[in-house]
Amino acid sequence: MARRVLVVTDAMIWTAETEYAVEVARAERALGWDVTLAAPSGSAALDAVGQELSAARLPGPNPSRSPSDFLADVRFLSALASEKKFDVVHSSRSAPHTCCALALGRRAPLVHLRGGAQKPHESAANRFLYCRMTEAVIVSSRRIATWLTAGLSLPSERVHRLLAPVDVDRFGRAAGAPGLRLALGVAPDAPLIVNVARLSPVKGQHVLVRAMARVVEKRQNAVLVLVGEPWSGEPAGVLGLAEELGIRPSVVAAGRRDDIPSVLSEAAVCVSSSIGSEENSRAVGEYMAAGRPVVAASVGVIPELIEDGVTGLLARPGDAEGLASALLEMLESPESAARMASAASRFARRTLSQESFVEGVRRVLETTGGRG
Repeated sequence: MARRVLVVTDAMIWTAETEYAVEVARAERALGWDVTLAAPSGSAALDAVGQELSAARLPGPNPSRSPSDFLADVRFLSALASEKKFDVVHSSRSAPHTCCALALGRRAPLVHLRGGAQKPHESAANRFLYCRMTEAVIVSSRRIATWLTAGLSLPSERVHRLLAPVDVDRFGRAAGAPGLRLALGVAPDAPLIVNVARLSPVKGQHVLVRAMARVVEKRQNAVLVLVGEPWSGEPAGVLGLAEELGIRPSVVAAGRRDDIPSVLSEAAVCVSSSIGSEENSRAVGEYMAAGRPVVAASVGVIPELIEDGVTGLLARPGDAEGLASALLEMLESPESAARMASAASRFARRTLSQESFVEGVRRVLETTGGRG
């Protein structure tokens, strides 16, 4: 009989943290486990898994803000655990973590999933939750691991770091996008600097546009292509900044696209300019899998992905001058850029593949009572 696992999240929108929880659920499904995903109706997590996994809809859609929703979810999860007798339960986000601890008691090991950038409160209640009620924590970066071990006194052997996976085959084998340059109004010989991220202040596109102003002083035909969903009044803000700096023709907002692998294959350099977050940097992992030269701000998990000067170049977050220097180095030293891109591709295949992630999840399960 297949082992049973329950993954619980209250996330309504799709974020990196939600994606991390879904990837864990998919990995366990790949191991042959019977996986149920519990989330509120309308949750992006439920939409993402479709028919892949069994679904359970939480009755309380907002347990973090509504006491009645919180209690409804605790009762629901307690009854579900009694009925299904899960071998392991995962929680994602803080409210489901507490809900699961109260609902389960000691009926199944509770393994919390932390892929977000919010530091946990260093309170006595949180220490009790993590150290006494939680069997283990799966984290997406060393920084999160340090928050738990140093801030909450969680023993390091109960913290398991698993880098978020990417589809290395999809990105590594993508063909070019011959119509992309024409559609964006970009010259056929223009070196493209591609940034894939939602257009939001934390992603640092304003810093990147300032860096681009210096880049075009030396490489006038270079073009920055911003690929991502508009947020917070963008792309008007970054395009207005480009106008002020006199480089508006060198900055293109391409919007959200479904052909990211093909777009990356056209890039001379791929860049992440984030000034915070990035505990799951899917974009940087995809850049590496695509075998493109990578320049990135050193935030979150990124220094664990990029070894400066080996698999890419790092700059300080918010440092437009440093970002510009790194971009110019990649553009002006193609042999060095190609060498780093090749090393990045090898790292991605070895460390960021779905197969590697599944194996990592299997190892964690073996330490938390989930032996199958």
